[in-house]
Amino acid sequence: MTVSIRYAPSPSGTPYSLPEDVGTLSPGSQSSVTDTYISHDGTVKIESCAIYILPYSAGVYLGADTAQDDYDLLLSWGDATYPATSGGGLYINMNHSGGFPTADWQVFRTGFGDSLGASIDLPATAISTGTAVAGEIAASGEAHLRWRLDVPASYTGTGIGYIDTLMYYSATS
Repeated sequence: MTVSIRYAPSPSGTPYSLPEDVGTLSPGSQSSVTDTYISHDGTVKIESCAIYILPYSAGVYLGADTAQDDYDLLLSWGDATYPATSGGGLYINMNHSGGFPTADWQVFRTGFGDSLGASIDLPATAISTGTAVAGEIAASGEAHLRWRLDVPASYTGTGIGYIDTLMYYSATS
C-alpha cells in the first residue's frame, strides 16, 4: 500500500511548498514558531513515527557553505545549548495535548534527532486528531508539532542554510 504524508501549517490546510523559509534572523534571535500538522491518506494507522534531520539533499543546494556544514553548525548549536529550551539550534515541541509548554522545547543535537538511528519518537502528546498512541497517527488522524530556530548570540556567520527534516514511519495494508 502506498501512503502519502501531508505536512501543512494548519489542520487540513494546504501542504507546505518546500523549502520552508524561517526568515532572516540575527544573532541572538529566534524565528517565529512554525506549526506543522502531519496526516496521511492511508486507510489504517501509520506507526513507528519518528522525526530526525539530515544534511539537505532535496534539490539544488543554494546555501552559503555546504549542506554538511549547515547540518554540522546546527548540531553544534544544539550541543552547546542543551539542556536549555532556547538559545541556539533547531527546536521541536511535540506536546500538543499539554498546550506546547516552554519546558517541552527540545533541541536537535548530536545523538538526539540527528539521524534515523537517533530519531525522536512521536509521543502520544503530539496527536491532535484520532487516538493518542505514541508513535502512531491513525487513519484520519493528525499530529501537531511546533518548530523554531534560535541563532546563538555568539554567531558571527552570514548566509543561507538548509537542512532536511524527515519523518520515518511504517505502514501496512
